[in-house]
Amino acid sequence: MSDANATNGLPGLTGTHAPGAGEGSPPAVLVLAAGRGTRMRSNRPKVLHEILGRAMIAYVLNAARYLDPWKVCVVVGSGASEVEGAVEGVAKGQGVSFVTQAEQLGSGHAALQAGPVLGDYGGPLVILPGDAPLISPQTLLDLLEAHRVIGGDLSVLTVEAADPGSYGRVVRGADGWLDRIVESRDLTPAEAPIREVNSGVYVGSAKRIFEALRDVRPDNAQGEYYLTDVVALLRAKGLRVAAVMGPDPQEIQGVNDREDLWKAREILRLRILDSWLKAGVTMDDPYTTVIEPSVRLERDVTLGPGAILRGATKVCEGASVGPYAVLEDALIPPGGRVPPHAYLRGPGRSAPAARGRPRPPRHGPRGRGGPGARD
Repeated sequence: MSDANATNGLPGLTGTHAPGAGEGSPPAVLVLAAGRGTRMRSNRPKVLHEILGRAMIAYVLNAARYLDPWKVCVVVGSGASEVEGAVEGVAKGQGVSFVTQAEQLGSGHAALQAGPVLGDYGGPLVILPGDAPLISPQTLLDLLEAHRVIGGDLSVLTVEAADPGSYGRVVRGADGWLDRIVESRDLTPAEAPIREVNSGVYVGSAKRIFEALRDVRPDNAQGEYYLTDVVALLRAKGLRVAAVMGPDPQEIQGVNDREDLWKAREILRLRILDSWLKAGVTMDDPYTTVIEPSVRLERDVTLGPGAILRGATKVCEGASVGPYAVLEDALIPPGGRVPPHAYLRGPGRSAPAARGRPRPPRHGPRGRGGPGARD
């Protein structure tokens, strides 16, 4: 398996394991992607809104595949056919199961729909929100390992937030085990100051989780079936639920509206730039540079201010991309020079290796400037 901190590539999502009989077995993965996303104010399903050329859910699936799961199941609802098509495109023929939440009755109800597919699995189940594109593969691997070491029945990824906002609060018992998760709308004055919050990421016994889901009731301000209620139900049976603190509050940020989408884009953009800077790429102005996760760069590449690299673009060793150039599915050979403001698009489109100083683009017909200028 390649570096779990990688942000690029989406190889197959499922392993080749048979169902196991214990927590040492490969996990099954359940992705909740049925929400309408009304605050996005869009006809597009929320999880299909794109960040740097890739649907949000693709980032979640990419993180999940580092777990080498036995099976991946996606709960769809609003725009089900669109979401299924997008996921199948990401999975590239690998086995992904879909179940439908016909009515939007809450996260617990959504997860319960996967019972016929995953309820009898003897190994661990990882539950992920489909609108959390910032979760890293390494955090999921660490959570799974912590769950196995702790030996409890359920582990919940948590973080300490400076501003807990609308996140559910984590209430621990005197023994240190997690007692319950309280949604923000249902907080008491005593619970409101708690800063440890729920990420929406869970790992635990598949059988225990689905047994508890069948007992969830909509006894809350929203009248919904909360997935978080599984914690209190398991504790009521004397079972052990652990809160595992994650390293970075940014990773759990969900996307509920356009502002959240923009914030997630900036975080992912900077992650990608940081990885390429460390790999030997020079950027004259990282603050204005955009590189999609599918782009490939070799060492000693130089990117000018405002460069935008999209799709399957590959820039080979020693090449340079001029200021404000846009490359989409382009191939730049070793030592190639892309002039400022150039636009290269399509497979096989490339810039030649430089034979001298690049000529600046004209600003109008025959270089005279004016409206309708062509390069």
